[in-house]
Amino acid sequence: MKEEQTSVAEEQISLAMIITIIQDVLRRWYLILMVMLIAGMAAYVYTDYTYTPQYSTTTTFVATAGGTSTTTYQNLSAASNLASVFSEVLDSSILRKKVMEEVGISSFDGTIRAAVVSETNLLTMTVRGSDPRTVFLMTRAIIEHHQLVSYQVLGDTVLEVLQQPSVPSAPINPIDLGGTVKKAAVLAGAFMCALLAFLAYRADKIRSRADADNKLSLRVLGELFHEQKYKTLREAIRRRKTSILITNPITSFTYTESVNKLASRVEKRFHNGERVLMVTSLLENEGKSTVAVNLALSMARKDRKVLLIDCDLRKPACDVILNIAGKTVGPAEVLLGEAKLEDCVTRLENSGLYVLYGRRSLRTATNLVSSPAMSDLLSQAALDYDCVIVDTPPMSLAPDAECIGEFADAALMVVRQNAADVGDLNDAAAILERTNTHLMGCVLNNMYGSASYAPAFSYGAYGRYGRYGKYGRYGKYGYGKYGRYGYGYGYGKHDDDGNN
Repeated sequence: MKEEQTSVAEEQISLAMIITIIQDVLRRWYLILMVMLIAGMAAYVYTDYTYTPQYSTTTTFVATAGGTSTTTYQNLSAASNLASVFSEVLDSSILRKKVMEEVGISSFDGTIRAAVVSETNLLTMTVRGSDPRTVFLMTRAIIEHHQLVSYQVLGDTVLEVLQQPSVPSAPINPIDLGGTVKKAAVLAGAFMCALLAFLAYRADKIRSRADADNKLSLRVLGELFHEQKYKTLREAIRRRKTSILITNPITSFTYTESVNKLASRVEKRFHNGERVLMVTSLLENEGKSTVAVNLALSMARKDRKVLLIDCDLRKPACDVILNIAGKTVGPAEVLLGEAKLEDCVTRLENSGLYVLYGRRSLRTATNLVSSPAMSDLLSQAALDYDCVIVDTPPMSLAPDAECIGEFADAALMVVRQNAADVGDLNDAAAILERTNTHLMGCVLNNMYGSASYAPAFSYGAYGRYGRYGKYGRYGKYGYGKYGRYGYGYGYGKHDDDGNN
């Protein structure tokens, strides 16, 4: 049994590796296309620049042995002995000088060859060069003047012209620019795919549950498999995405059950008196907001009074996922003292879920979430509700999650398959562990390659926002004392929901 489980785990890792490598390659299709275009253009320019057309014309001679009574055998013998001898005649400096003087050129970059037609007394002479007129004139001049030298070496063998030369009308090496460009583009594309696949294979990322168990310092609380956001072909064509919600009837049973299992495990890991759970991630587009929303919905199904707070005060997204509108005040107004918590909460119909969301974008969000007002908000929410789920911005792009971690009871990290480097994830976990929050563990999101569930295609990230901008000017991610994971205050657009 243990060997069978090991075999299944190895198959799962291999399948996940293959799928994620293919995803990495396809995700950079634009780079592959760019390399193919560059290679094709380079091949076109090089081939066109270096191409030299070659023209050829052929003359046929009849070789006849001298004398009045020659036999067929003598004629065949004369022709067979003539090929190498006549080549020497053609290479004669005397003949070449006379021929070039006749043509009016000082040099000839072509070739002159002689050969015997098998089992005949016919001899062919082929002249090849880059200029058709010169090739023709050289051939005519050789016919007229070869006797200057040939009588000395050919003896009594007589050469008579059987086929006169003609002016070549087309090169014998036509250029195939289209074919060359296609071959170069295909080879460059194949090389780029192989290079990207190699780099993806070498990347130290989480590709399977086994990777997470072996490499992460976090406990894995669950896996959420890939769920399509385009539910129909019509939606895919029109680029209309469907929010991934466990309350949506068309969401798969597998995904819904995975969220419910995650919610149960999270509740079991709450310490005594803990009620406020923040959901965060390292990178953008890891599906953190969708996980937070579904986690809150699952807990609310158990007759618990649950509050979901969208604390991404720069670019909130929970209202988009839940498809709710009509509100103008939210967490920002509560933190600024402009409104009270109970006046800003919205209750979802047929659900025990309450939502505190807003659309106000603040560049000074870090100052707010690190202020005593944030502590007061979460403390009040913990008194009024059975459970509070707080959605925060990604850790690598804003310090908000770390600041909220000082006031939240527990934290859950969302780790998307094949997204963040393992070392970066462990560093981020270490940062959270230095706060006052209880770091429960992580959930693996948008997973492919499971032995039980492995959909074939991904349809991209959810959301109506662009991408986060860069924060600050210190370190890799900004802000001084936290090193590479410190943060500044610049903020662009984002699409945090990701796929899941």
